[in-house]
Amino acid sequence: MTELRLVASAPEPDPAVLGAMAPVQLPPGRHGLPPDLVRANQRQRLLEAATTALAEQGYGRLTAARVTELAGVSSRTFYQHFEDLWACLLAAYEAEAASLCDGIEAACAAAGEDDRRERAEAGVAAALDQLAAEPAVARLLSAEPPPQVTALAGARRNLADRLAAMLHGVLEPGRATPLPGLERRLIGAALALVAARSASGEPQGLRALEPELSELLLASF
Repeated sequence: MTELRLVASAPEPDPAVLGAMAPVQLPPGRHGLPPDLVRANQRQRLLEAATTALAEQGYGRLTAARVTELAGVSSRTFYQHFEDLWACLLAAYEAEAASLCDGIEAACAAAGEDDRRERAEAGVAAALDQLAAEPAVARLLSAEPPPQVTALAGARRNLADRLAAMLHGVLEPGRATPLPGLERRLIGAALALVAARSASGEPQGLRALEPELSELLLASF
């Protein structure tokens, strides 16, 4: 974990860099840090706390109070950043979904262009490695949100659509899908498998899903 060291002679950190660092709680009182850095740190801690709280409590018992407790901020600070609990969780979901897709794309690109199936399998392996390393993120991205939380449900559909497009782009670039919506249904089934394994209390077992997911996603192509 990266530590934020407070050294008087060091240049002021760039708030944009903070998002790439593991968020640490800033010292109370007057610490001389620029307000933008403080806000960025608070926001990142809230995003990680929301992800952790969801893994702990599930959607049914999740509260903003638990998120603020885990983040080490006041409720006043929470509402300075987010309109409500669902807005915070949505921001966390979108950030983690983008990170997952970036990791998959990097793994596919590193596998080369010669063997499409090999590229797809590399993407599956990278996704499972990333999710297994962060079980709370796996729960966040894969679990079905309550249908009334339309923004989160929409974010999950957007992730499924992006993953489906990536799958099609690797396996069948430039060709029409044999069955309309096939890739999206396959991705939906894959997310359900990940959600079930994440909820089982054995998140490290996610890596063991690789043969099953590869067969599911690639067999029809």
